[in-house]
Amino acid sequence: MTLRAAFILDAHRVHNEHAAFARLAVGLAAEGIRTLLALDGDPHHALDDRDAPIPTITVPTRLPTWVRTRAIDATLDAFTEAGMDQLDVVIAAGTGGIGFASRLARRLERPLVVEVRNRAELRAVPRDPGITVIAATDGLRALAARRLGDDRCTHLPVPVPRTRSLPDGPRNLGVILGPVSNVAAWTAMIDGLAGRDRLPGGLEHVAIELGDQRADGRIWSHLRQRELLSRVTAFDDADRLRALLADAAIVLLPESGQPVRSIERQAMYGGAVLVAVEDPDRTDLRPSTDAVVLSSAEARQPTAWRSAIERARNAGMDDASKAAAVNSLVSRVAPRWAKILETIVHGDATPIEHGG
Repeated sequence: MTLRAAFILDAHRVHNEHAAFARLAVGLAAEGIRTLLALDGDPHHALDDRDAPIPTITVPTRLPTWVRTRAIDATLDAFTEAGMDQLDVVIAAGTGGIGFASRLARRLERPLVVEVRNRAELRAVPRDPGITVIAATDGLRALAARRLGDDRCTHLPVPVPRTRSLPDGPRNLGVILGPVSNVAAWTAMIDGLAGRDRLPGGLEHVAIELGDQRADGRIWSHLRQRELLSRVTAFDDADRLRALLADAAIVLLPESGQPVRSIERQAMYGGAVLVAVEDPDRTDLRPSTDAVVLSSAEARQPTAWRSAIERARNAGMDDASKAAAVNSLVSRVAPRWAKILETIVHGDATPIEHGG
C-alpha cells in the first residue's frame, strides 16, 4: 500500500530549500511514497511548480489562536483537492512550521516527524514522546537523543539535488552564506579577502548572501570601505541561484550555529571546499580533509581567513569534499527517508536506525 506524507516547510525552508525538498519528493515517489509539499506563505499567491511534478500548496503556518482551527480545516480541504486526503505521516521542516504541523498531526491522529538542522531548531521541538526527530548531523542527533530519547532520533544528511556536470575550466567563485549575526567575524573575513591587490586563493569574484537587516547594512558599509564592491555580488535567494552557487570553488561560513544547508553540500559535490568556524554540532565536516575549520578566536583574525582560503585551494581537498558530499545526494538519501517513514507509520517494534 502506498504511504502518503506531507512536508510542512516554514518560510526559511521555502526560501532556501524548496528545490531540494521538491527533488526529495521525487526520490520518495520512486520508493513508493506519495508526497505533498505545503509551503509557508499566502495561500492566495500562485505557486511556482518548476522543480518537480509534486502536489504543492501554500499554508499560513504563523497564525493567531482564534483562526488556527479554520486554517487547519482549509489545509485539509486543500489536501483533499490534491488527492492527499488520507495522510499517513506529517513532517515539519524548519522551526516556523512545527506548531502548525503538530496541530495538523493531532487533528489527523498521525505521527509527526521534525527535521532539524541546528540547536535552535532542536530547542523548538516539543517534548512529546510521539515525535520523531531527523537531525542533519550525528552531533545534532546525539543532542536530540539526550532531550527526547535515543529510540526516537536519527540522523540523515540534508537532501541535495544532483549538480549538472559543468564544462571543465577554472573555478574562481567564492560564496559567503549568511545570515549575518556576528558582525566581528564577518568584518574580519572581509578584511582577509581585501588584504592585498588580489583576492586569496585565486578567487576572482565573491557572491555574498545579504538581506536588508541592520547588520547586513554594516557589512555593505565595510565592503565599501575595503573597496571590494566591484568584486562582490549580493544575493538573497540561494534556492534560485543554485546553478551558479554550486559552481563555487570556496564556500565561506563565517558563523557557527547556523542551519546546515543543501547549497553547501551541493557546492561540495561540485568540488567546492568549505571554510567554516568551529561548531561542535557540525560533525559532517572533517577539518583539514574536506573542510578548513577556524577556531572562534581565529574567526576574528583577517590573516586567519586569508590563510584558510589559500589552504582550501590545495590539491586534494576538492576531491575529498566531493566524496564527502556524495552521501547527501537525493538518490542516496531518499531510500533512507523512505525506510524511516515506513518504520514510523507501520509501528515496527525495531528502533529506527541512527544513521551515519
